[in-house]
Amino acid sequence: MSTASLRSIDALDDLQTGLIRYADQTLTVLNAIQREIERTLEWLDERVRHWQNQVRRCAQAVDDAQAAYRRCMASGSRDHPPSCGHLEQAVQEARRRLALAQAEERMASQARQAVQAEVEAYQREASRLRALLQNEMPKAVATLRYKATVLRSYTGGVSAGGGMAGALAFGAGMFVGAAIGAAGQGEADSVEAAAQTLLTFPEGAEPPIQQLHPEIRTVSLDQIDLSDSSVQSEADFHKVSHDEMVVGLTKLQQVQRWIAQGVTDQTLRDIDAEQGLSGAQGYHNIYKIFYGDSAIALAKVGDRYEVINGYHRLAVARELGWTTIPARIVE
Repeated sequence: MSTASLRSIDALDDLQTGLIRYADQTLTVLNAIQREIERTLEWLDERVRHWQNQVRRCAQAVDDAQAAYRRCMASGSRDHPPSCGHLEQAVQEARRRLALAQAEERMASQARQAVQAEVEAYQREASRLRALLQNEMPKAVATLRYKATVLRSYTGGVSAGGGMAGALAFGAGMFVGAAIGAAGQGEADSVEAAAQTLLTFPEGAEPPIQQLHPEIRTVSLDQIDLSDSSVQSEADFHKVSHDEMVVGLTKLQQVQRWIAQGVTDQTLRDIDAEQGLSGAQGYHNIYKIFYGDSAIALAKVGDRYEVINGYHRLAVARELGWTTIPARIVE
């Protein structure tokens, strides 16, 4: 009789931990690299400014030397020509220094442009990796956690249970393999496709919230155009007050953590019941506001997003210093 192995299930837990550690360490490295990039660009900018100032000084020195030479030449007469050779040499030396400064300025500017081009190429790839780690890796971890939970429910030694556990373990392994492969290639779309294809649930089981809203994505606030927003101050909050919205966004952070951990719709209802929360105060309500029909809606235009719905929530998120927000992307 075949049975599920608890040690194998524990290996899934270890894999979850490894994925989380990998994501944390990689994000730490990406942040460190970004700081070094910023310092390097600042240094290059300083060098460009330095040589620009040198060019201005040298140009002024050429003007001064030429003016002195002209005055010297005008001070003599045909019978007594002036001795201005040293001033003529000074003009030539000033011109030589100007040419050197101009060459240094060109090299500094070219170096700055070349580094900027490499930085932009790197940042495009780094941005894709960061998005994968922040958006797709939590899905992989949540899937593993869900699979491990299901597997443990079949570890009672029943033969059929052992077979089901093996099938589920195979599906989880395939999904993580797809996620890691996509991480190496920067192909977030293939991770999403793998999740949709391989995530299955026992008959009658409620799927986690994470799988119910594929149209909701995590979007960088910097990519959202708020230039036409009418929300400028707390006085512009009418339907829901500014303070209430701050509380709601704070609760959203907890809801997002639970969603990443694989909670279901009913789980949020149970949490609200246990904490005595109802209506607008409940976590389930926050989930519906940001993931349901009233979710922030954006339309992608080029590399930016235009707001269809959700100016107030976006204004508060930016005020709180958030960098990303869940939103429905309308194609």
